[in-house]
Amino acid sequence: MKFTGVHVAVAVLIAAATSTVVTSCPPSDRAALLSFKSTLTEPYLGIFNTWTGSDCCTNWYGVSCDPTDSRVNDIILRGESEDKIFTQTGRSGYMTGSLSPSLCQLDRLTSLIVADWKGISGGIPACTTALPHLRILDLIGNQLTGKLPSDIGKLEKLTVLNVADNKLSGEIPASIVNLKSLMHLDLSNNKISGGIPADLGKLSMMSRALLNRNQLTGAIPASISEIYRLADLDLSTNMISGTIPEQIGSMPVLSTLNLDSNRISGEIPASLLRNSGLNLLNLSRNLLEGHLPDVFTPMTYFSVLDLSNNRLKGAIPKSLSAAKYIGHLDLSNNRLCGKIPVGFPFDHLEASSFSNNDCLCGLPLMQVC
Repeated sequence: MKFTGVHVAVAVLIAAATSTVVTSCPPSDRAALLSFKSTLTEPYLGIFNTWTGSDCCTNWYGVSCDPTDSRVNDIILRGESEDKIFTQTGRSGYMTGSLSPSLCQLDRLTSLIVADWKGISGGIPACTTALPHLRILDLIGNQLTGKLPSDIGKLEKLTVLNVADNKLSGEIPASIVNLKSLMHLDLSNNKISGGIPADLGKLSMMSRALLNRNQLTGAIPASISEIYRLADLDLSTNMISGTIPEQIGSMPVLSTLNLDSNRISGEIPASLLRNSGLNLLNLSRNLLEGHLPDVFTPMTYFSVLDLSNNRLKGAIPKSLSAAKYIGHLDLSNNRLCGKIPVGFPFDHLEASSFSNNDCLCGLPLMQVC
């Protein structure tokens, strides 16, 4: 085939068109970022002083873009960081103001992290749930108020939801169970009330669920036991009542279970103490009663086993001496009675681990049997 001058010219134009690389962010993304900045005040570090020029993808602190089309992908602003902008000033960050809904114009966002600024208030923009690519929403350590967006379940790609250490209220949205990709859920240290969604077990990818230090009521949903990957569950310091579902003791990778400082009643499921993977178990400051299950084995390994401040009765199980390891054991402030077994782990525990029971005797207590 013979190439004419026209063919060559067309080929050059096609090559130029296909090799074009966007080198600056779209004006709409830049405008959205500047609107976001306008509702915030950061007086000490000067991080927003870097938000100048026409290209928000270059040297704008905390902003990163997709290299193929220069759309803003990530906003990562942490008030506690090892970044030199923090180390040079020798202080953590402080920021006031609110989160502008203009963030929602950044429809290619995958990460929105505005964390540990201590003074950011107002609510979470409701339109945040319309960001189709959002994978990480981390707003920990601010002064946010209001409720979690009711339709938060629309964020189908969300893997991390962290709004801990704020002043959020209201109930956990029922739609949260639609976050099928969620792996890390942290709602701790807020004022969230109401019950835990009964079908929370639908969050099959979740490995950490931290709901502690809120005002949650109602019972622990048995469906939680269906979350195969769940390793850490913290429901402590709430107003949760009812009994501990027996099925939770059979969870295969559960290693940390904190249920302390609630109103949980009934007996301790034997499956919990028999679970060889459970490493930290804190059931203290509840209304648990009945006998301690005598189910400990050479596979038992607890770094922490705290059953204090309940209504447990009867003797300390002798099988506890067979445990592979018990680091910290606290059985104080119960209604236990009888002789404390000898040998490990009892030979390295202090009297405070057994104090204020009905009639325990033997070392390390001073009561002679």
